[in-house]
Amino acid sequence: MKKWIKIIITVVLLAGAGYWLYEKYKPKPEAPIEIPPPITFDVTQETMTQTIQVKGKSVYTDQTDIFAPYASNIKQWHVKSGEQVSKGDILFSLDTSTLQTEVEQLQSDLEKAQLENKMNQVTLDQANMSESLGVTEEERKKAFADREGKRLTNELNQKALVLKEKEIQKKQAVISKSVVYASASGIFQMNEEDSKTRAVTEGQLIGSITNISKLKFMTIVGEEEMFRLKVGMPVKVRMTAQKDLQFTGKVSKVSKFARKSTDTDLKQASQFDVVIDLKPDARMYGGVSLEGDIETMRKDKVTVVSSLAIMRDQTEPYVLLDKGNGQTESLTIQAGMESGDKTEVVSGLKPGDIVVLP
Repeated sequence: MKKWIKIIITVVLLAGAGYWLYEKYKPKPEAPIEIPPPITFDVTQETMTQTIQVKGKSVYTDQTDIFAPYASNIKQWHVKSGEQVSKGDILFSLDTSTLQTEVEQLQSDLEKAQLENKMNQVTLDQANMSESLGVTEEERKKAFADREGKRLTNELNQKALVLKEKEIQKKQAVISKSVVYASASGIFQMNEEDSKTRAVTEGQLIGSITNISKLKFMTIVGEEEMFRLKVGMPVKVRMTAQKDLQFTGKVSKVSKFARKSTDTDLKQASQFDVVIDLKPDARMYGGVSLEGDIETMRKDKVTVVSSLAIMRDQTEPYVLLDKGNGQTESLTIQAGMESGDKTEVVSGLKPGDIVVLP
């Protein structure tokens, strides 16, 4: 009896172990394949723009040069290089001692000449009063020649006096320019720092006054871009070193002549200069590298869809319109301008539609 019990227990244990092994190692049924949802794009109404990207530098445009009015030594500086000045401020004064000495000498010579001329005139008048007309023809000719000689000498002396007076006036006019004033407002910069200690020549460039509120963005474009640009187009500007700083401007000039470095090379595409007026901003400086987006076209309230959703493998572009419940419809559209990853839909779709990416 016990023998049969052991046999039964053994059979039960073997059956249980076999079932456990079967459950553990039996092949699992494959999970059903999930179909990913289709990629869809909404048709929206937006403002679309087309831009041209440019690079260049900021340049100060309102700069007034300061020249020495005459040759002399700089007597005194009233401003420092890099200092803000206003129109009418004294910049520097020149030494006038040499000119003053020359004027005094000329005035002394003039007074002496005037006195001599008066004495000669008195002598001439007395001579005319007491002069004998002469008896013979020879005597009369001689008297006439003497009289005319004295008259001409007196006229020459008068002309010499006038010339001396003009020379004095000219030097006095130069002296009046010894104090040099700022002809504009802005930042004064010396041309050379050692101008304080050296003599200057007439017409020498001493420095300049820069109006830092007037800046322009100078850039270069190619042939294709040049034909798309017009004066007055708005520009979004940013610094290359600090792209978070945003500025605005407008195209003020598009050159109609190619740069000389490119117009002679027949193998190289021509380049053209473009000037952009920048809106005054205290954060902007001259000589800074800039980047800009020139807006060449703008359309408001445009029906827009992602360019990825438009298929162009047929004669006309088309999209798959989402009809709901997994149903789509092939729909021919008329595409317009493109900007970035979006395309204008002129006809065929309306805002609120949904298209499917196949």
